[in-house]
Amino acid sequence: MSRIVSTASNEKFVVACTGGTVFVYDKKGNELAKFKGLKYAYLPVISPKGDILVVKSTEGVLAVYSLETLTLIKKLRTSKVSYAQDDGCCFSSDGKQFLNIERQIDDLHNALSVYDTKDFSRVSQWMLGEDMAINYIEERENEYYVIGFCGDESEICDTFFVGKYKNNSIIDALTIPEDEWWGCINERLVVSADVEYRSLADLWLSYREKKCDKR
Repeated sequence: MSRIVSTASNEKFVVACTGGTVFVYDKKGNELAKFKGLKYAYLPVISPKGDILVVKSTEGVLAVYSLETLTLIKKLRTSKVSYAQDDGCCFSSDGKQFLNIERQIDDLHNALSVYDTKDFSRVSQWMLGEDMAINYIEERENEYYVIGFCGDESEICDTFFVGKYKNNSIIDALTIPEDEWWGCINERLVVSADVEYRSLADLWLSYREKKCDKR
């Protein structure tokens, strides 16, 4: 078997991705299903209810699987841009929506798309300008936390931030050091059920406390 690159799990399943193949195991390690037909598929995400698996490919493809029937539900292309689509994604807390960060137009244009998980049709898309990009999005208690950066016309990143996403805007953004941003990005490149890293919510809370202490 090819080398496992990324994993995800819940109380019932363990999902493992090699880039070209997606394996589904039970908690005892028995193989339940094996899916092929993807390239550079490194990001598996399980829905809160545990019934849907989404695997994101850096080619700009989402593969949606049913963990109840262990079958492919849908495969959709999220962007025609040929750059690496390696930014983050997440489910809403109720599992009714799937939020995906995408490169649109070119590598400099970032977008956040929202999909209805009934049929994975896109219900909205927020295009960010060239002066701002978000890299990862995570949900906690019905709020969405994001990490990203701002730049200028010279394409130089000069401000790094953690904040919240709401209604197609970034709110309550807090400036963080560049090395903190790099640390968050690098640790999320390792997608593993066995690796724990600080959530964006905890990162935001820690910098909010620091900001309050300075007052």
